[in-house]
Amino acid sequence: MRHADSGRATDGQRANGPGILHIHATYTEAYCGGEDPGPEGMPRPYPWSGRMYIRKAIPDSTGRFVMNDPDAPLLDSIQMNSDGHGWLDLPAGTYLIFDRDRVDRTRYDQLIRDHEAGDMYTDPIDKACMDRWLHGPFPFHTITAGDTLHMPLPLHGQCPSFDVPCVVYRGPVPP
Repeated sequence: MRHADSGRATDGQRANGPGILHIHATYTEAYCGGEDPGPEGMPRPYPWSGRMYIRKAIPDSTGRFVMNDPDAPLLDSIQMNSDGHGWLDLPAGTYLIFDRDRVDRTRYDQLIRDHEAGDMYTDPIDKACMDRWLHGPFPFHTITAGDTLHMPLPLHGQCPSFDVPCVVYRGPVPP
């Protein structure tokens, strides 16, 4: 209920009403060697139009991080448009925002299977590192009722030799 004289939301409305999450996502390709392209030829960010996923979050005892539980239900997802922008109304609260790879254990299990033994140029996958990759801790985001949280999301590509998390590449450096 709004006060007739001020037009401002009451404390109860601020605590329980919706807020808006606005994500602006960009992606920058990795420069993986070869001829020096000079400053003008270096990879530049461009809008990213993928999807991010959202879970309710309970901050840890420090009040700075949350853990991802891949078995917990997803609250929602947000699709960026062709300009890299996405908007979503959410109830006031704390949230974990993450990519498709951490929604469940599918990518985690696949990476463990594919890299368990290592190969000629890589060490076996570090399972403790993979547990941190999946579960965190991660920063959380707080939505305040009546406000918009603007969240820049700069994503960066990886060179093929280094694109598998928690695997150490010891082979020759690509040209």
